Amino acid sequence: GQLGDGSTANRIKPVQIIASGVYAIAAGFYHSLLVKTDGSLWAMGNNTSGRLGDGTTTSRRTPVQIVISGVTAVAAGASHSLFIKTDGSLWAMGENAWGQLGDGSNLYRQAPVMIVAGGVRAVAAGSGHSLFLKTDGSLWAMGNNTNGQLGDGTTTARRTPASIIASGVSGIGAGYLPSLMMDRD
Repeated sequence: GQLGDGSTANRIKPVQIIASGVYAIAAGFYHSLLVKTDGSLWAMGNNTSGRLGDGTTTSRRTPVQIVISGVTAVAAGASHSLFIKTDGSLWAMGENAWGQLGDGSNLYRQAPVMIVAGGVRAVAAGSGHSLFLKTDGSLWAMGNNTNGQLGDGTTTARRTPASIIASGVSGIGAGYLPSLMMDRD
């Protein structure tokens, strides 16, 4: 159901889910997220951890609306999801075993919770970790750090955002385990 076409069949050719008006997309292990041009957030796929953010653990074969408006960016980890709103706030939902949501707990969240009140401009999600970039160019990370993927010089998991680089970062990315950043030079 992560494709959102109402089926669980594997597709070997592209299938249209929404005809127009999609601004941003993200894909996790078994779920997908999309942001429409009106700022609404939609999710589909496996929801066992609450990663879709609809307040349930019911998997969805077609897109379900999570946020009505104001979403500007989205990221999908293995079993968690994050998004940024127009006010620069960072929100998260889903699995939180490593603290990848950054809310200070290891509780799974079936509905979005605010992590940072403002100043966030980019977000990335890996398997069990998350990164975000603030408007001042600072890089922050949280979650699993077994392989040093947070970049803080330790292998300690972080359940709240940890400052990694104070300034000068212009872009971020995260894969299954690695984290990447670009400086302005």
